[in-house]
Amino acid sequence: MRHALAFAFLIFIFVVNGEIYDNSISLFADDTPKDTNVTCFCTGEENCDANSPTCRINHPDQACYEVWSKYPGEETIHITAGCIYNDFLITQILCHNNQSDRYIICCNDKDRCNDRDAYANDVRKQFALLNKHKSNKLPLILIICIVIGFSLTIVCLAMLVFIRLKRKRTNSSSGDIKTNEYMFKQRLMKYLHHQSKPSSSINEAPDIFEEVSEGLDRCGHPLLAPIHFAKQITLDEKIGIGGYGCVYRGKWHDEVIAVKIFSSTDEPSWVREVYIYETLGLNHENILRYIAADNIDISNRIERWIATEYHENGSVYDYLTDHTITVPTMIKMMFSIASGLCHLHRPIDAARGKVALAHRDLKTKNILVKKDLTCCIADLGLAVKEKRPNRNTEEKPTVIDIVANHRAGTIRYMSPEILNKTLNDQSFESYKAADIYALGLVFWEILRRCQTTADVNDADPYQLPYENILPNNPSFEQMHGIVYIKKLRPPSSARWTNNSTFCYVFDCCQELWLEDPACRPSSYRVQKQLREQYQSIEINYLNTRIESQIEGAQTV
Repeated sequence: MRHALAFAFLIFIFVVNGEIYDNSISLFADDTPKDTNVTCFCTGEENCDANSPTCRINHPDQACYEVWSKYPGEETIHITAGCIYNDFLITQILCHNNQSDRYIICCNDKDRCNDRDAYANDVRKQFALLNKHKSNKLPLILIICIVIGFSLTIVCLAMLVFIRLKRKRTNSSSGDIKTNEYMFKQRLMKYLHHQSKPSSSINEAPDIFEEVSEGLDRCGHPLLAPIHFAKQITLDEKIGIGGYGCVYRGKWHDEVIAVKIFSSTDEPSWVREVYIYETLGLNHENILRYIAADNIDISNRIERWIATEYHENGSVYDYLTDHTITVPTMIKMMFSIASGLCHLHRPIDAARGKVALAHRDLKTKNILVKKDLTCCIADLGLAVKEKRPNRNTEEKPTVIDIVANHRAGTIRYMSPEILNKTLNDQSFESYKAADIYALGLVFWEILRRCQTTADVNDADPYQLPYENILPNNPSFEQMHGIVYIKKLRPPSSARWTNNSTFCYVFDCCQELWLEDPACRPSSYRVQKQLREQYQSIEINYLNTRIESQIEGAQTV
């Protein structure tokens, strides 16, 4: 819009000066510059050569000039001469800017072409001609000014209306998050991770879409129009059940996937989770890979589906119930969980970045185990996002989009400040700290199932946090009494005391579940410490393996 206004102004200059004062006497008379190395006459007031009253131009768009000016009440003509070094458009504007009390001569066809003596008589006649026509041309100037002024007014009003409508649309979307989320029901399908395979490309994707919607999502994936995605899935066995509904293993074309089917009463969680996956840039190896979402009418009821990558090891809860792990695997699992949580908690400021999120329901049943025994965080139906403050204000980040939902997290994993109802629900840091408390309980569960050595299975039986002192489904009041009133935490194990790695991990757990949320470490710090621990363990493991190979070779 600024360029349009500038262009209108330039047109005005050309029209006024070209139409009214069209008697310029030497501006590139034949429209073809004759030389690109011309010496111009130059007065002492300009940037002239040190040894002569000249200056030099060396480009066809440059010009020699001489200005003849008359000041009000004087008959004397003041003369200024020199070089114009601007580009073509500016040179044209300057050289056509003749007025009744000022006349400019421009040229570049020969050396000293702007010498004043050659034009003295013509300029005096021109001054008289300009003064004679000044009064006759005034109405035309006035008409041109009115027309251009009216046009600029229309442009400005259009800009104001556009800005007002844009602000209204923005305020409406930020003030009614739920409405925005439900809009995603109409465009839930997108092509997301087909190209994650090295040999894949968009052209090789299965032909399941009729057309591509315009635009990209925040991860850079094309938004695609769904055509009954749910009808293209074959459901196999049920592999999980929870408060949200149930999970099935299914097949979509040749890919095995997991299908989360929400109960009819848990529509807000479905809408919320789809909204987060669709818009908030969660493409990370330690966040469950989202494929698509759909709703389907079955026997006069609506089923709401979310399709994700399938992990045959199940959740951390499932895996630890049936398996024990070694120290390297324990640290690897913990590090991957911390990495996923760090990605959620941390905003990324970029063209296709992400806002910060807090999970609000972190537990072993909501974390899945991949084939390589790293983990990925799932179930984002209760997540909240941070409102990023405007850079031009001192506004502090606040949580603004907690939608109405009958689910409120798992009581067993609730932090002391939630149980005591002292959590600051307008501080995003408060929700992050509550996630960190739950992370400490998850780490404790993993630690119990770890063997002190790879050869001897001395792991403790699997146990949920506080399972030894609370029933299977503790009430809010029972949890409040144990965690906040009695200030109890999951206990240590006698076998950990003589192992430095176990002691380190349990100390980490104790730091994560501290009562004061401000004293708990950030997910980034936890991730960094575990990375160092994992690298150290890998080095020790490699050294031990090399020593074993050397000893074996010597024995042979």
